[in-house]
Amino acid sequence: MKMRVLLVVYDNEMFIEYFPQGLAYIAAVLLKEGYQVDVYSQDKHHYPDTHLTEYLNKNRYDVIGVGVIAGYYQYRKLLKLSDAINKSKNRPYYIIGGHGPAPEPKFFLKKTGADAVVIGEGEVSIVKLLEAIGSQESLKNISGIAFRYGEDV
Repeated sequence: MKMRVLLVVYDNEMFIEYFPQGLAYIAAVLLKEGYQVDVYSQDKHHYPDTHLTEYLNKNRYDVIGVGVIAGYYQYRKLLKLSDAINKSKNRPYYIIGGHGPAPEPKFFLKKTGADAVVIGEGEVSIVKLLEAIGSQESLKNISGIAFRYGEDV
């Protein structure tokens, strides 16, 4: 059975909900490859960040993904979501992506505690990354990612 993946749509604190196109592409590719994909829409429900921790404590996922655009609000939001993810009892393998973390993946890995950053168009990289995680292979030969190696970034 393929891994369970949770994709997070962060809250923009607006009353108009939208589903990010980049995350939609990732979800479509993963579904096509047979992964079980769920969406946690903080944006639609305006859940507090602590709700994500509680949700992860009650539901087990192998991988969690958050995509963010660049901007100070989005950066601060990513830090809060990362804290919520990292506090969960059943913390999944944590992947971030989008054009926020892509230019400085090492910085974002350190600040968020994420396990990997998908850089650029992630539709190909994410499948290869999940296949490697699932088979416990080295991530060194996967292009389009940066990752934590042990405790080093």
